[in-house]
Order: sequence, then structure tokens, then C-alpha cells
Amino acid sequence: MTGSKGGVAAVDRAFAIISAFTHRKPVLSLAEISRNTGLYKSTILRLLGSLEKSLFVVQRADGHYQLGPAVLDLSSIYQDSFDLRQFVQPTLERLVETTGEGASFFIRAGDEQMCLFRVDGNQTIRDYTIRLGDRRPIDKGASSQAFRRFETVQGPYTVDDLVFSSFGTVTPEMAALAVPVFGQGNDLVGVLTLSGPTSRMNEERAKTLGPQLADQAVTLSRMLGAQSGLFRDI
Repeated sequence: MTGSKGGVAAVDRAFAIISAFTHRKPVLSLAEISRNTGLYKSTILRLLGSLEKSLFVVQRADGHYQLGPAVLDLSSIYQDSFDLRQFVQPTLERLVETTGEGASFFIRAGDEQMCLFRVDGNQTIRDYTIRLGDRRPIDKGASSQAFRRFETVQGPYTVDDLVFSSFGTVTPEMAALAVPVFGQGNDLVGVLTLSGPTSRMNEERAKTLGPQLADQAVTLSRMLGAQSGLFRDI
């Protein structure tokens, strides 16, 4: 039996089960999986047998289910496939070291954006709302502004062109700064962000952090193959 788009129904259902787990609900009962997927419990149990065998799902001692280590392996392979980790990870670490705030790298994923790399800030009070693998809408926040702006607009760019900010727009009491990152052909590769509490990342401090973030994004863009003429006075 195949699905409406030519897929295999059993595979579609297995992916539906895996997708039922979220950061907010990382552990689910059989009843919750059924409710989230619309599948019968008997169907879910059959599929869970295969998913458990392959370690994509594991059953806990209390009978509930959670994602297994095979998902983490795929996540690492997915990151490596972009050949970005060796460039992006050190950039994020430098930003955290110099600013103390959380640093992230988002890519476009269909109609959403996804956090592909993340380094938490080193402050006691920090932004815990962004996690590796998070998918977010593309309609609000600093990174969304950068994605929408630079998918069509061509350079050359100044610092003022690159930096976008949001204060409590996505999460109350949290602020973010975002700058686009370009690669070969001057194509938009992703968006680099800094985030932290508005009590510390206010509009005044953003004036200092913005140029620091832009400087790192420009350096990263050049390492990824962006042409030097893409940026002006940077």
C-alpha cells in the first residue's frame, strides 16, 4: 500500500511517530502518540517494534517512549553533510567568549527556519529558549527578518544593512540580533544570531553587539566563498 504521493504508507506512519516527539513533549505514552498521529494503537505498536529494534525509539521503564540514539546519529550526519561545522562552530564559540550571550546558526528549512548549530551563553541568566534542531516560523524575530530580506536583495552591504534586532518579539524578556551569512555565488547560506535577556541585551548594548556580530558573519561568509565585493566599508 502506498501513500498519495507515492510513498510507502508504513514508512509515512513511522515518520509520523518519530515526529510526534517534541522539545516540549520528549516523552510520550502510547495514548499520546496515538492522539498526536491519529494512528490506531495496534498500528503504532507494530511500528514501534521496528523503530525500537533500530534504536530510533526506546521504551522507558515506566512504559513511555522517547527518541533513541539513532536519531542523534542522523542529526550529526545531517550537520556534517553541510560541511559547515568546521567553520560555524568556532565562530559561535568566539561570539560566546567575547559577548557572553548565546550564539546560533539558522538555516532555511522549507517554510521554516531551523537551528543547525548552537552554543549557549556563559552567563548565569541566559537564553534557554533556543535549542539545537529547533524549527521556527519565518514570520517574526530578528533571524526571520534577515532571511526574508536577503533571499532577494543583492549587495554590496554595509553593517547597517546586515544587522536585525528583536526585543521580546518571539519570547517575552528575550532579545536577539541576527546577521546573514553568505557563501559561494554570494547566495544566502544561513543566519548568525546572538540572544539573551532584554535586561542585558537592550537597545543600547545592541549598538555594540551588532557590529561584533556583523564582523564575525562577514568573516564566516568570506571563508564560505562569498566575494569580497559583497561588503562595503566592513
